[in-house]
Amino acid sequence: MDFDECVGCKPFLTRVQVSQLLQEQYQLRLTHLKTLSGYDAQNFRVEARPVQSDISAQEGDEGPFTTYILKISNSALSRNLQQIYDTTRLMEFLNSKGFTCPRHIPDRHGEVCKLMSFKNLTLSETGDKISINKKEVDTFAVRLLSFLPGVNLDDLSVVPSHIFEEAGEMLGRIHNAWETLVMDLKAMKEFAQSHLWTIYNAPKMTTFLDDVTDPNRKRICRETLDAFNSEVIPNIDELQHGFLHADFNNGNILVNEPITSDTSNVHIIGFLDFDDSHYGPILWDIGLTLMHLLQCKTPDRHTAARLYLRGFQKHRRMTQLERSCLYYCAAVRFVQSLLMGLRHYKSSGDTYVLNSQARGWDAFEEMWASGRAECYKKWQFSL
Repeated sequence: MDFDECVGCKPFLTRVQVSQLLQEQYQLRLTHLKTLSGYDAQNFRVEARPVQSDISAQEGDEGPFTTYILKISNSALSRNLQQIYDTTRLMEFLNSKGFTCPRHIPDRHGEVCKLMSFKNLTLSETGDKISINKKEVDTFAVRLLSFLPGVNLDDLSVVPSHIFEEAGEMLGRIHNAWETLVMDLKAMKEFAQSHLWTIYNAPKMTTFLDDVTDPNRKRICRETLDAFNSEVIPNIDELQHGFLHADFNNGNILVNEPITSDTSNVHIIGFLDFDDSHYGPILWDIGLTLMHLLQCKTPDRHTAARLYLRGFQKHRRMTQLERSCLYYCAAVRFVQSLLMGLRHYKSSGDTYVLNSQARGWDAFEEMWASGRAECYKKWQFSL
């Protein structure tokens, strides 16, 4: 699946369509709708109350509402419906093991995911600046999930240092838990190879290099891709494999909201967004999360990396090959994220990606200029 196909299949539902969807499929009446940011999907935070509550409510008293997340996958990714069902199972399994992630809300037929077709009414009514999908009618996978309260790491003015270690511990525990889960891997392996956002497809970023106008940035992107192709790609089969979250980033890690200036009581309370989950090298998850945490608001990126890796290794041992390849995996994820973001902005004008561009280039340039040996020394991470 190429970039234009993926982004060109983004959903375009209006408020009216969302309201009808909630009422017809979930028997909920919409009271408030907020559009959430996203690259190629349409996500909403919705507040709604059961339809039957309207019948019994007293005048002026409509009863309490519940907050949900409504996810509308793009039509290209919706074709692999089994992968979406598989991500549902990953989440249900983690919840059963005591982790906190969203739960799927069944519709009135008991289904947690459904393909639905929608007519493209008026793109300007979606509240979304992206209007790439020009189809008159398109079909998308629809899911309703429970809402998890909390604050993501991007919303903190400064991320407390202990959170980085907690993030590493959480990721390590997640992978340990998934080792006991047995399921058919066909759909997730297909997704891993076809979805442009997986690290498997990072080498394809060579076709995006012309979007980078700064010659130095283009140079280090090319160097990173060359290093990944020579140091990591030949060794993929030797890496430890498992289920991957594949988007364990600052926006998807939740902490309790700080009540005072004392941040010692701030802790990770949950995590979100399994849409990109697949099966592949566990190193992909380790490197991707490292890349994102290096962009957090912190006075010392190297300390953040050191604490994160220390936390992860409390629960999972990394092989020598994984340790050797980690630097290149984190670096190539920088390239993938930054170049995909540039292409997304170029094709859509969506300013959502610009916030990550500034911090991303700064962190990437610092890491690549330092080199693997110097970074590992500062991270207290030996080969």
